[in-house]
Amino acid sequence: MKFPQDFLWGAATSAYQVEGGNVNSDWWQWEKDRGLENSGRGSRHYEFYEQDFDLAKDLNHNAHRLSIEWSRIEPSDGKFSQEEIEHYIDVIISLRSRNIEPMVTLHHFTNPVWFAKSGGWESRQSVAKFLRYCDFVTRALAKHVHYWITINEPMIYIPHAYILGVWPPQAKSLLRAKKVEDNLVSAHIRTYCLIHKIYKELNLLEPSISIAQNMQAFVPCVPNLKNRFAAYLRDKWYNFGFLDKIMRHKAMDFIGVNYYSRQLVELEKWGISNLAMDVCKENHHPVKKNSLGWDIYPQGLYEMLLKVKNPT
Repeated sequence: MKFPQDFLWGAATSAYQVEGGNVNSDWWQWEKDRGLENSGRGSRHYEFYEQDFDLAKDLNHNAHRLSIEWSRIEPSDGKFSQEEIEHYIDVIISLRSRNIEPMVTLHHFTNPVWFAKSGGWESRQSVAKFLRYCDFVTRALAKHVHYWITINEPMIYIPHAYILGVWPPQAKSLLRAKKVEDNLVSAHIRTYCLIHKIYKELNLLEPSISIAQNMQAFVPCVPNLKNRFAAYLRDKWYNFGFLDKIMRHKAMDFIGVNYYSRQLVELEKWGISNLAMDVCKENHHPVKKNSLGWDIYPQGLYEMLLKVKNPT
């Protein structure tokens, strides 16, 4: 297989997962309140990013996706930290010095505690507050960054936080989930326009902006009518629902796809929750599993890329 000369190969991290010490994040508070294992010092990437990027360079990476921790940049409502934004400028310059292309994510699941306490993504003010943060970060990093991801995996965040209730704020409400989805769609569209406006103001080359959309291969276990219909619905809602809304506004410069695994669809009966959730429990089509127990199904990535290339 031959790849283009300028093809970008790299890895990705999220600030909360690797930096350590993000004490002003809603996840930090949530872990503490529920007696969960705290993220603590993480892998201390905040301190050791230079060594981490040396390792990436040794692996011949020429791109790296990282996230900005909003709760560091804006630890309290409307108060921005110059010290923290300078840290992230140093991180970006550190990548550039190694000829590693930075790709910056503005929201990777976590929120500042003050934002969560004021209603989080359900609040009418959420989009305006997110835009204020994005304006500050973009103006600081614009001359060093070409690629931006506004929101990481909205269709992971929304179900986990507002339908299944396993992430903060642990809601279980379709109505609240719909409100959050609408606000995240608006946040992306308006941030997309904002970043392009800032680059124009600063007389910089146009940036390239997207979301990172988690996509899953929904495969009917037995290709009967109900399984195929359920797989179609899940694909339409989970893989393409959010994407379609922002594509209608022409608010994407590329399509960011995160792909991990497949889901074997096997309905027990015709019900709304069955159509949305039922999976094969008998392991009818066994494949190898990864360390998380997810099916290793590489052909699903190929299928997803064809779908986003030729959306129906």
